[in-house]
Amino acid sequence: MTREQFLNGTIFTVGFITYKGASTYYYNENAGCIMRQSRSSIDERIILNEYESNVPKITKTSFTGFTYVMKKRVVVSYKFEDLVEFKEGA
Repeated sequence: MTREQFLNGTIFTVGFITYKGASTYYYNENAGCIMRQSRSSIDERIILNEYESNVPKITKTSFTGFTYVMKKRVVVSYKFEDLVEFKEGA
């Protein structure tokens, strides 16, 4: 995936999908966050669309996100090249 695809809100997975119904993600520019799409294991339709993490930093090659889990701040960084565009029905 490219930086431009990420910024345009292209739906992606982290690495390749290993099972049907795996969660997908997209960048919500208006909110400045990553949204998670929980999908059905039967037909991969979106069951739940919810917040995953804030995105305070986007560089040419990667982004950094954070969220809180049980009062602890969890920080992640991903390179755009490690994100795989999700294709419906593929």
